[in-house]
Amino acid sequence: MAHFGKRDVTYSALNNELTPPLAGLADITNAAPTIITLDHEHEDANNVIIHKVPKNKGGWTHIEDLDSFFTRMYRYYVRGGFYPMIMSDLFYLLQFIFIVWFSTFLVYCVDYTKLFRNDPDANRSEKLSLNEVIYSPAVCVESISWKWWFLVTLSAIIWLMRLVIIVYHLYYAYDTKLFYNNALKIKENDLVWINWSTIQERVREAQPEHHMCVHKQEINELDIYHRILRFTNYMVAMVNKNLLPLQIHVPCIGDFHYLSRGLKWNLEFLLFYSPWSPWENCWQLRGCYKDHSKRMTLARQLERQILLLALVNLLLSPLIQAWQILYFFFNYAELIKRSPASLGLRTWSLYARITLRHFNELEHELRDRLNRAHKPATKYLASFSSPITTVIAKNVVFLSASVLGVLVVLSVYDEDVLTVEHVLSIITILGCILAGARALIGEEERLGGGCTGPARGEELFVQVLGHVHYLPAAWTRRAHTKDVAAHFQQLFQFRAVYIVFELLSPLLCPLVLLSLRSRALDIVDFYRNFTVSVLGIGDVCSFAQLDIRRHGHPDWHTAGKAKASNGNTQYDQGEGGKTELSLVAFSCRHPGWQPTEPSQRHFLRSLRQSMHHAIPANNHLNKTMLGSYIQQSLFGAVTPLPAVLSYYPQQRPQYRLPDMDETSDEDEAPPAGPAHPSGQSGNNLGLGGATSAIGLSALGLDQPRTPDNDTQNMSVSTLHLYDLHLSQAGQNLSCCTNKCSERVRGGRWDSTEGEDTP
Repeated sequence: MAHFGKRDVTYSALNNELTPPLAGLADITNAAPTIITLDHEHEDANNVIIHKVPKNKGGWTHIEDLDSFFTRMYRYYVRGGFYPMIMSDLFYLLQFIFIVWFSTFLVYCVDYTKLFRNDPDANRSEKLSLNEVIYSPAVCVESISWKWWFLVTLSAIIWLMRLVIIVYHLYYAYDTKLFYNNALKIKENDLVWINWSTIQERVREAQPEHHMCVHKQEINELDIYHRILRFTNYMVAMVNKNLLPLQIHVPCIGDFHYLSRGLKWNLEFLLFYSPWSPWENCWQLRGCYKDHSKRMTLARQLERQILLLALVNLLLSPLIQAWQILYFFFNYAELIKRSPASLGLRTWSLYARITLRHFNELEHELRDRLNRAHKPATKYLASFSSPITTVIAKNVVFLSASVLGVLVVLSVYDEDVLTVEHVLSIITILGCILAGARALIGEEERLGGGCTGPARGEELFVQVLGHVHYLPAAWTRRAHTKDVAAHFQQLFQFRAVYIVFELLSPLLCPLVLLSLRSRALDIVDFYRNFTVSVLGIGDVCSFAQLDIRRHGHPDWHTAGKAKASNGNTQYDQGEGGKTELSLVAFSCRHPGWQPTEPSQRHFLRSLRQSMHHAIPANNHLNKTMLGSYIQQSLFGAVTPLPAVLSYYPQQRPQYRLPDMDETSDEDEAPPAGPAHPSGQSGNNLGLGGATSAIGLSALGLDQPRTPDNDTQNMSVSTLHLYDLHLSQAGQNLSCCTNKCSERVRGGRWDSTEGEDTP
């Protein structure tokens, strides 16, 4: 029996897993109960905690750093297993060597005078061989300057550091492989067929046996997400509260949001990973950041750290800029040559990936959600194509394609045509012009004309909002305006713009970091005010707790259901319904999750009841975003409105949700309907099972749970929340009138028809 008589062991000491106090006894087969005294002055049998250390099974008992463990477990799943990780890291090292070697080869080992025939005595009719334009290895090495040797040496040091990091990660990746195989009973070959929710269930089932977390007998989905996304949730919250200055003003152009990979790495390094960051370790904030009296001192320290980091970025900007150019050239040169139109494709910016991200949303979940929004978002921006631009682009396509087609046919007939001076250059330039002109022609125009106009923009906006979940509510009924489209393009930008932003990162990153100095005190206050300590998890962002009472907004609650006792201020509230939408998304993805806070259960039950009563029973279906989404996505945009309305009386279940008191915290009874597939009653699903019905089930469209249904549940719930928000804010809900799908295709109408003045 071990007795900690001289050590102050309290609940706060056990709050964060620095070193499990009983870890040294984990290897004892028959460990005796260990008594930890909480009150040293009154040591008796009533003031002790008896903890029996279980037998160690597989080496995963009482893991000290669960954040890193669960993060490695998630990366192992995302990257496809151990051997794909080895291959990916190996090719990364080889790619690094290739870039350095090939750059040296192009600069010092090619005789460009002979290659371009700049010598006046050269015989231009004679074909050159590779040996004639490439220097010998000895000549190449002798011609390399000492400055270039310095860069090569620096690259070698970076490569060796990267090699050590990769070996370190692979060492733990092998342990993760054993954990998957032995603890979770998942083989690497089966990993591609298993979704993330199944892995979470296996981890939760393994917790009682292996005791990975020392402070909890059982862990839930939110515990796992808190561990993996601890720092990501802080970053999402800071961007949501507009704490980070990610907006740049350019003269003659205006303001635009900017976030590159380099800037994102610098911000994360400064705020989370650097030795002088506010974090003592990966699960515990430094104690001084929780002390209000030290806020000014910490702010001055943070200002100096930001200034130092900005100066380092400024000094290294030439090297980083050169590396960026080489990296993007080698990555995109072949793609541009093969498909120049790829530069005209759109992609979600890094700023959009932070802004549109839920609290407690993993990377693959965000990627899948934005991928589903890609097609309607592309159509939405394509609906703003100018008729004059379209006419000009069509004629440019005709002329370019004609000349390009003739040159291609001639080169196929006789390859000597390609030896004519500048023929290959003309073919390449015409291909780029052709791709750029086609990008200016909308998809529906290329298909022979289509439905345009204000109503079409509103319809597409609803489809986009159903997937991205976060767009300003002020954009409703103004989605057809160019002002809204211009702001949306900052989130959904051309790939060419994305590449330009990345190439400008070494120059813009120091400027953004310098502007961050004025926010140093706000960052210190943010850490102190929005950090909570959770038993068995450590310090987490309070927004990630999805606490509706503290961080919710009354305008995003069910009408008449918002509790007046919340008492939170705008400083505490999540912007744009972030807390409410994140809670809804998490409950839809995890139907078995049981919220612990009464305010969460109350909000989800109220939302479910509100959605049940929102089932359309008259011709007001197209007066809300929810109704528009139902008609477009669930039934098809061309479905006549009477057919949609007649569908509901047949599908609406014959039950009524029980009336619940606003302060009631009891589980609601399951509605009458089909039995649970496993034969269990609906009560066994807990509150998570009840909350999962806030989507299609609440509308009477009960279907078996699949990933597609979870997606529709989130879309339906999001649009209903936006309708509630607009109703609470006193705005008109009629955002989708004069539906484009009800017009005659191929016809045109006056540009002001059906357009409401914002």
